[in-house]
Amino acid sequence: MQAILRKIHPSANYSFVSRVDYLPVLYDKWHFHPELELTHIVQSRGTRFVGDSIEEFKEDDLVLLGSSLPHVWKNDSGYYSADSELMAESRVLQFLPDCFGTEFLNLKEMEPVRRLFEKAKRGLRITGTTRTKVLDSLSQLIIIPSGIQRIALFLQILETIAESDELVYLSSEGFLDSYHRFDTDTINRIYEFTLSQFHRRILIEEAASLANMSVANFCRYFKNRTQKTYIQFLTEVRIGYACRMLMEDKKSIQQIAMDCGFHNLSNFNRSFRMLKNQKPSAYRASFSR
Repeated sequence: MQAILRKIHPSANYSFVSRVDYLPVLYDKWHFHPELELTHIVQSRGTRFVGDSIEEFKEDDLVLLGSSLPHVWKNDSGYYSADSELMAESRVLQFLPDCFGTEFLNLKEMEPVRRLFEKAKRGLRITGTTRTKVLDSLSQLIIIPSGIQRIALFLQILETIAESDELVYLSSEGFLDSYHRFDTDTINRIYEFTLSQFHRRILIEEAASLANMSVANFCRYFKNRTQKTYIQFLTEVRIGYACRMLMEDKKSIQQIAMDCGFHNLSNFNRSFRMLKNQKPSAYRASFSR
């Protein structure tokens, strides 16, 4: 498996796509597309992967992703149960950087927006009053089928985000540079394999075989392209899922550790403290106050 080039088909009559997705689960394939994407999670929970960023997401998560930035929203396991009645709802705005033409994008007045598009190549989480303003505009935009007001709201959203200092980078600059500098097929196979198999014991030889490399060559390859070792990446994926389970699951910490691929509780506790600067029990307690 590799990151999928997901084609988006806006109507020939419109410059950008705005829609509401209401599905049992969010689109769960590691993918990218040339369009920028603004995603508001209305109701849904799980783990968000953007480049090399791994974070929990929940209601009111608002993220702007740049062109060709690989990403996926993975819902919690409960959404995939055969008897699940959970639904995932999101509002999505997708558009090409030059959706109104290159000349329009190059206007002096659009300079802050051009800078925003550059920032968005790493992914941006939108917070604070900026999020509130953007969500208000997005709510209006979603229900307007056509007309100049639709374009005005779209530009207003871009301006609000471009002028904000309440933006948090997601993916690291190192990932962005390395991902686009080298071939992506191999690294994408490794990412998709890890995201689907992290819950079990993974031998590094398995990941190396996906890349058709020796273990030594694979370790060098992965470090050069992601700025971290494969074991570090695998641990981050596991801890990311563990955080969500600690927030919402009634299972014991030991069981959560096992479900996330840790076969040693001490190793889980040590890895958790290294990444989150606190014990799993303290992390869980902070969400039960």
